[in-house]
Amino acid sequence: MPKIIGGSLEEHRQRTREKIFAALAALLETQEFESVTFSRIATAAGVGRTAMYNHFPDRESLLVEYAIHETTDYIAQLRAGVSDSATPRDAAIAYVHTQLDLNVSFHVPQTSGGATLTPETAARMRDHVVLIEDVLRTIVADGVASGDFAADLDVDSTVRIINGLLVGSSAKRYSRPALEDFVLRGLGAES
Repeated sequence: MPKIIGGSLEEHRQRTREKIFAALAALLETQEFESVTFSRIATAAGVGRTAMYNHFPDRESLLVEYAIHETTDYIAQLRAGVSDSATPRDAAIAYVHTQLDLNVSFHVPQTSGGATLTPETAARMRDHVVLIEDVLRTIVADGVASGDFAADLDVDSTVRIINGLLVGSSAKRYSRPALEDFVLRGLGAES
């Protein structure tokens, strides 16, 4: 019988999930998700392999739950990063800075070209991206309403393009001032 950690079964389950997510994050720093097995995660987390299956019936479920776990804190930090902005223009710049800073510390697994997710899992993964996009979508909508950004802006497409640029390793190739200028021009804001 495994030892219960925490004061209740619910706390035990939560702490075990946290250990699994921490182990997965550490493994993802050096490996792609496709090469990470339940056995490796269990060993790194200090839990039995059966514990993995008690929490996640399969790798796709683990991927989605991990993404949701990471996204919750990511969004809170993203919102905090833009909360003191006086204008939508300032918020857009703060959003760029915060996204770049958060990309260094958060690990939502990217799948390689060979990975195939079921349509249901792909949709659930897209849901967590939409939550992140909603932070920028609010900034852009506020900027259009205030006249800070172009009135004829396709908000959804613009948000996806900006996030596509800022998330992941591609943004590291450009300087912050270049990214700020690009984003502001894309929004139709005065530089």
